[in-house]
Amino acid sequence: MPFREDIQKKILETLSPHIGVVKIDFEGPSIVVIIDNAHKYYTEGCDKYIKQLAKELKKHLIVRCDAKARLSKTEATKKIKEIVENHVGKDALDNVYFDELAGDVYVYLKRPVRNRKKLELMIFGETGWRAIVTPTALEMAKKLPRQEIEYVRQVQIAMAKERHEFLRGLGRRIHRDPIFRDTYVRVTVLGAGFEVGRSAILVETKESTVLLDCGIKPSYPHDEYPFLDLIDIDRLDAVIISHAHMDHVGFVPYLFKYGYKGPVYMTEPTKYLMEILTSDYIELCEREGKQPLFSKRDLTMALYHTITIDYEDTTDIAPDIKLTLYDAGHEIGSAIVHLHIGNGLFNIVYTGDFKYGQTRLLNVANRKFKRVELLVMESTYGGKNDIQEPRQEAERRLIDVIRNTIERGGKVLIPAFSTGRAQEILLILNEAIEKGKLPKVPIYVDGMILETLNVHLMFPDYLNKNVRELIYDGINPFMGEWVIPVERPKRPEKRYEQVMSIVKGDPCIIIAPHGMLNGGPILDYFVHLAEDEKSTLIFVSYQAENTLGRRILQGERKLTIRYYNEEVKVELKMQVENIQGFSGHSDRRQLLAYVRDLEPQPSKIMLVHGEQSKILSLALTIELSMKIPVITPGNLESVRLVPP
Repeated sequence: MPFREDIQKKILETLSPHIGVVKIDFEGPSIVVIIDNAHKYYTEGCDKYIKQLAKELKKHLIVRCDAKARLSKTEATKKIKEIVENHVGKDALDNVYFDELAGDVYVYLKRPVRNRKKLELMIFGETGWRAIVTPTALEMAKKLPRQEIEYVRQVQIAMAKERHEFLRGLGRRIHRDPIFRDTYVRVTVLGAGFEVGRSAILVETKESTVLLDCGIKPSYPHDEYPFLDLIDIDRLDAVIISHAHMDHVGFVPYLFKYGYKGPVYMTEPTKYLMEILTSDYIELCEREGKQPLFSKRDLTMALYHTITIDYEDTTDIAPDIKLTLYDAGHEIGSAIVHLHIGNGLFNIVYTGDFKYGQTRLLNVANRKFKRVELLVMESTYGGKNDIQEPRQEAERRLIDVIRNTIERGGKVLIPAFSTGRAQEILLILNEAIEKGKLPKVPIYVDGMILETLNVHLMFPDYLNKNVRELIYDGINPFMGEWVIPVERPKRPEKRYEQVMSIVKGDPCIIIAPHGMLNGGPILDYFVHLAEDEKSTLIFVSYQAENTLGRRILQGERKLTIRYYNEEVKVELKMQVENIQGFSGHSDRRQLLAYVRDLEPQPSKIMLVHGEQSKILSLALTIELSMKIPVITPGNLESVRLVPP
């Protein structure tokens, strides 16, 4: 029996005794079940049969209602407003948009809601329209810029028809019997081999080709990019993004400029962060007189082709590959990627960047999987001496350094990545000021940190319980009264006046990207504060090779900096502190603990995303202490895994 007919038969057998099934269709990685009575489906709890089917078939299922059984758009809008007011609160509804072709309704809220799935099911049952609820956190983010967040929504609405056609075509490609029964699995490193940055791992079978991450490596004087020339772009079935830091997502728009027309899989927060960070990258290149390698149009195409997946939802991405994403604990929406290849043939777990330890913001990385033959693990802090200080000690030292700097009349400059470290530091500083551990000095927050704060407020389910509950209770834990957003004016002279008013003003704390001092708003402050002996530069994250941050940590003090279109010479007289306890990466002890605790134990380990000395040191320790074979490929090297 053909593969698709087999699935349809199983769905009909399970659902027909409970609800009328009008049609079964295939849409992207999902199977669409169209029913005749949404109200019955909701009131009689028929969703439990869908969950049962999804588990048995190991497929992602979507339920829609037949067009004839839906309320009109006017009636549905009225009913949605009533439901939202009753279950979320008065004036909580921001906007409603109907996709008539698909039968979906996008419901935008002004605040996050504790159980989005329950609200979506209720709206579906009462209107017949499949609801997609998106919180916008408008009520808690009044001081924050939102243009990039709104842009994602605009793309979603403007390209709804094209998107529907794209997903229908993709569904036909994915949901078919594999052509090849005898297969192989090959992994090729196109970036992040013996280096940190430009992550790109190609996974190939005889049937399919999948790319894990596609990032940029920040370097001086020019950024470096993955070796995409090894990819036959027409044979690429899917791109999977672990998280939205530029060294993992920054080159995705270039794939579409290069000719890619397929899907990109990631979590929902990662989609918004990708838009924010890559838009900023384009604008930064233009401000510095560089020609961006891709345009906003290429980014728009990437968004249009993006398919979001919740943690632990198993999804078909090719005829012989299933994908499941798990919490990586590195930044909001960061994911550990699990690939199940063939009918039990081979399983790959790719960690991306992950944190196997408690933080203030996120959960600990997931360590349990159904099967693992190969673990592809990051090794950023894999060196023998890469032991981060305990989190409590790091927080105490951060507060002490800031307090001492403020007391002597200086300013504190913290380069931070827009997502992850910036939010973590803001949580700590807000609490320290509230408890009187720090004086109430202004905390200036600049750059894309402001936009990415929106994403944290929109998706609290991706944060740890403490922070999540604060946001659900209407509290913005990142923005105390002393936190001052700094929005960049369009005119350069106004920006100069803005920066100088902060630099020449009273003692304060300044947090801005880029976290490695390799460009971005942080340089506007650094070039003017570098020679101030009373001030302090505090690093709270990893500094990659060939970045300004790494050069400073290595002791360089007479610096030549590319600032806008000029080379500026500065002598660094600020005090420099390096506090590694805030890193979103696992240190050496956590990396080894993760391998030991992983369930089940992998047959092989591949180490990537680390400097050569660190990878080799970590590999030797794993092999000697745990007796697991370790592969350490460089860029452009391939490993054939099946057959061995």
